[in-house]
Amino acid sequence: MATSDEANFLDRFAELREVEAAANGLVKVTVDGTSDLVELAIDPRAMRLPSEELAAAIKEAFGRARAAAQERAMQAVPDVLRQETPELTALLKDIEADARGNMNEILLAANELTARLDRLMRQGTQR
Repeated sequence: MATSDEANFLDRFAELREVEAAANGLVKVTVDGTSDLVELAIDPRAMRLPSEELAAAIKEAFGRARAAAQERAMQAVPDVLRQETPELTALLKDIEADARGNMNEILLAANELTARLDRLMRQGTQR
């Protein structure tokens, strides 16, 4: 039987907000429990920054806010949902096997392309 805490966790998850600042507070980013950007506040003084610095500040604030939101979101997940089940374990193993299979196929294709390029390069230098 689910407790009211467990039943309400989805609402809390959606309402979760994390705010982080960068560039001495000139850039503020707010994300929600799903790490979606909810708000971006840029102080007008930040417009004097070089574009690369402003972009880096936005990325920095977003990264920190996202990490904090993910941490808080994980803490909000009820213990019953964190427990590993045989079904979940089997599903994760299947996903891992599929991912490894796909990665092996990609590596084989990359190796074949590399070998072909090497042959073409050798043929071009021999002419």
